[in-house]
Amino acid sequence: MNLLKEINKKFIKERERERERERENLFENTNYYIKIMKSIVIHAWTLHKKGDKYFIPYTHWVYLNEIVKYYSKVCLLSPINLIKSGNSSLETISNYKNVEVYELPYSDGYIDAIKYFFHYKKAYKELANNYDVVYARYPIPFGWLQSFYFKDKKKIIHFVGDPVDTIKNNPNLSLIKKLLYTKLFMPEHYMFMRACKTAKVYTNGFHISERLKKYNVNSTPLISSTLNDSDFYFEHNKVIDIEAPKIIYVGYLRKAKGVETVIRAFSLLQKEKPNAVLTIVGHGESEGELKQLATRLNLKNIVFLGHIESRDKLNELFRGHDIFCFASLSEGSPRVILEAMANGLAVISTPVGSLPSTFEDRKNILFSDFNDDKDFAKKLKELSSNNETYNHIRANSYSRVTNFKIENFLRNIFYEA
Repeated sequence: MNLLKEINKKFIKERERERERERENLFENTNYYIKIMKSIVIHAWTLHKKGDKYFIPYTHWVYLNEIVKYYSKVCLLSPINLIKSGNSSLETISNYKNVEVYELPYSDGYIDAIKYFFHYKKAYKELANNYDVVYARYPIPFGWLQSFYFKDKKKIIHFVGDPVDTIKNNPNLSLIKKLLYTKLFMPEHYMFMRACKTAKVYTNGFHISERLKKYNVNSTPLISSTLNDSDFYFEHNKVIDIEAPKIIYVGYLRKAKGVETVIRAFSLLQKEKPNAVLTIVGHGESEGELKQLATRLNLKNIVFLGHIESRDKLNELFRGHDIFCFASLSEGSPRVILEAMANGLAVISTPVGSLPSTFEDRKNILFSDFNDDKDFAKKLKELSSNNETYNHIRANSYSRVTNFKIENFLRNIFYEA
């Protein structure tokens, strides 16, 4: 109880300090928006197109919604996926008067994009004359072209993940395939390393920043976030149903996410807690395989909800569950962990990406081993059987993430650009 009161006091004081700083800096902020009226190319996301209108997934729209505040003109250099019907999970970008689109051919992954290399080259050559700043996310095909065409201009490279790490940790790939896939990707990787020499480099997490040092690349590590004020919710003195804990996973359904480990761990948990519930939110190429696994294990109380784009609906789902379970094999700075914590859930996760340098095991998170369903089940039993431990973990995690907001994250990248 005392811990929760201290958290509330700390949170209220921090909010008051933030508001005071905003009032004091109002004039300065007004000048700030005038000073940064530059133009930027964003090479980061795939867009969806129906007729003459472009659409973007909500998570990327949240980023774009902040970025447009900083620039007089924004160009999205994006592969275009043509769609025949509307999709309620996508957001239109037609409301932004300062956003333009440079279309690239749609491709399914890096290897498929190779045949369109000259389209990318042409795009960079044309855009370099008309924009002041260029931003490319890694890994994205040929983002390193910025070093050849934006030579005397501001260049930003943002590492959001580590494909080589994902390949190495994928238990479904043989050693030969791991070596082959890594070798095929390395030319692209080395070109990015070359481009980093003349760019401002950011990373999602300290671990990627450390790895870049062996290439003599200096970078600024960040904690990726899409959180805003409406995403924070904490139910004090929450009591978990020991016999029927509610567990949730949110994210892509693909091999690298380790969702099969979550399902197998849930199977072990159900042997002792048959009324336990597992909700899986997301879509991906492994969805059918994961559903078959649930059937083979004869699981009950497991629900696949598919992809949910609405932030309000997702927050409602988080708040209706007790524990967030995440068994990913490779990440940069997993935003979904922050989202779960901001909604007052206790989190069990692999020590992936930036998590070990951001959160402390058994203080504001429980770490579990990679590909280890038995260890995950053990941690699930521990959290769901002890309300004191449960509330201790989630209270500390909620306190930890209160300053991880989207405006702070993006300002670090784009303020000086």
